[in-house]
Amino acid sequence: MALPLPGIFIPCESIFLMLDFSIVIPNYNQSHFLPWALESLRHQSAPFNVALMDGGSSDNFQTVAEFYSDMITHLESGPDGGQAAAIKKGKASIPGDIVAWLNADDYYFPGALDRVSSVFEKNSDVDVVYGDAVHVTADGCFLSYFPPVQSFNPRDLARSCFICQPTCFVRRKAYERIGGIDATLKYTMDWDLWHRLSLAGAKFQYLHEVLAAVRYYPGTKTQSGDRRRYGEIWRIEKKYGRHFMPFSWAGFYRYDLSLKERRNFFENFFLYTLDRLRRSKKRLLRMQDSESPMNQTLYGFHRWEPVVETNCIIHLPWYDRRQWRRLRLQVEPFDNKYIIKVNGTLCHGAISETGPFLIDVPSITEPYRKITISRSGGGRWRFIGFSCELTG
Repeated sequence: MALPLPGIFIPCESIFLMLDFSIVIPNYNQSHFLPWALESLRHQSAPFNVALMDGGSSDNFQTVAEFYSDMITHLESGPDGGQAAAIKKGKASIPGDIVAWLNADDYYFPGALDRVSSVFEKNSDVDVVYGDAVHVTADGCFLSYFPPVQSFNPRDLARSCFICQPTCFVRRKAYERIGGIDATLKYTMDWDLWHRLSLAGAKFQYLHEVLAAVRYYPGTKTQSGDRRRYGEIWRIEKKYGRHFMPFSWAGFYRYDLSLKERRNFFENFFLYTLDRLRRSKKRLLRMQDSESPMNQTLYGFHRWEPVVETNCIIHLPWYDRRQWRRLRLQVEPFDNKYIIKVNGTLCHGAISETGPFLIDVPSITEPYRKITISRSGGGRWRFIGFSCELTG
């Protein structure tokens, strides 16, 4: 064992403050996404234990599980009582000072656990730490930042689930004190858990850093349009917000529609109506409260629409073995005033006949991308999106 150098004092407290994480990964027939979730854990320095809880997948789950067997503490595969029940059982199956769960199609930023651990170690009274998240496509390309995130306010929590689940970490003693997750819920077990922690006196700390990527694509529970989801949302607001007529479901529905690739006539009508209502609310809040989260940007992006205030930063983890060769960037207005850098390197590109910029990307092997986009001359512009051309 290496000994400290003479004259260097290492306090005993620093040894015992090293916290370890208990990470549960529920999975059911999403094993094609699972390597990204597990690979993201390889890029953490903080110690962790992993419970991989599979509901009896019929895809290539066993192959993936065997490949990552060196980092899986507890493994189960077979019929279960649903996602929430699997998460609850998984948390009880592995040790760890800090508990969290990571859906099989989501993944952490490199070093996310280390940054969270630092907050807990420096603030012994903090029970819950949560941060920022990016929404990405099934392929891992950027869609938006999770828009409602804000500093913790228990009154606002009943109106909006402003904590993105994969970015949230809870001290085990606080989690166990309230009996853990409610296994009877299918869609809102995270929002329900935040409420019960808050009512039990848990202290929440918002960390304004990107911690996780959340895939948003047709087929996810969020985009399923299942009425039970909106029913659970309704009941959560009635139970904890004590509102006779809850309206938070409309905000969830509006955001679900905004990211839906194909909408029918009625869905377009509802999205248009809800957008008009949101803009009216935003104008009212701008007059009443300039500090409202709705009036603030996230890394240069407006929260609820793809509008940028001159400059923006896109933070993105990348765990595909294939690397970027070229980006296709779509913006409005479309001109040659945009300056684009990837990980600090100025990128050059051409304008395609169909409109997007075609941007050559330097060779990057690290699992993190920082894309900065600015527009000379200032002014607002719209970010329509981008996609990646990959090597191999």
